[in-house]
Amino acid sequence: MNTPITVYNVIILDKSGSMSSIARQAIDGVNETIGSIKSAQEKNPDQKHIVTLVAFCGCEMKTIYDNVPVNEVSPLTDKDYRPCCMTPLYDAVGSTITRVHALKGNDDNSLALVTVITDGYENASREFSLTALKSLIDSYKDQGWQFTYIGADHEVEQVAFSLHIDHCLQFDKSEEGTQTMFAKERRSRLRWMERMEGVMAQPCVSNEERRKNIRQANKKDYFG
Repeated sequence: MNTPITVYNVIILDKSGSMSSIARQAIDGVNETIGSIKSAQEKNPDQKHIVTLVAFCGCEMKTIYDNVPVNEVSPLTDKDYRPCCMTPLYDAVGSTITRVHALKGNDDNSLALVTVITDGYENASREFSLTALKSLIDSYKDQGWQFTYIGADHEVEQVAFSLHIDHCLQFDKSEEGTQTMFAKERRSRLRWMERMEGVMAQPCVSNEERRKNIRQANKKDYFG
């Protein structure tokens, strides 16, 4: 019998005012992503999927799902996600991954996938600087965490590079463009899960060697 693997699915979703035009598509996309995570767990009973969803703006960091087993996650609604005001991107990412890391720790039978979705530049953080955040991301990547950055209406690749996030996706901020983006993200997520399943199932491997193999696998093109 294989050792159960816990997968921490972390979604950090911009809800600044400029996201209003695609709010419905964002809600539907998140719900479809949750559905795909549930399906992945059903197909592989050796995986336990945990979901964290934080929607952020200048008014609040709204933790909608806080490390919840995917089978207990209820659908996102427009009451949960109401875009307004500014974009404290660094604070949202930094505070969320710090909290998840406190739960995950150094468990070698777990994985973490962090997905950041935003349509604009950082403009309101108070707790985390760029330097502090990218240092934190580097530290977690070294532990085997995977990070992806999805954006619209700004220099997505440049921002991802500045954060030391290796995988990014730019989308057109329209109804069709947002739907296409979420569909591609779901395909990429499932492909990553399959890749990680193979890495985690390798027999007679030390924890350090496994972390090394996870880091190598995470370098492969996520959205390709």
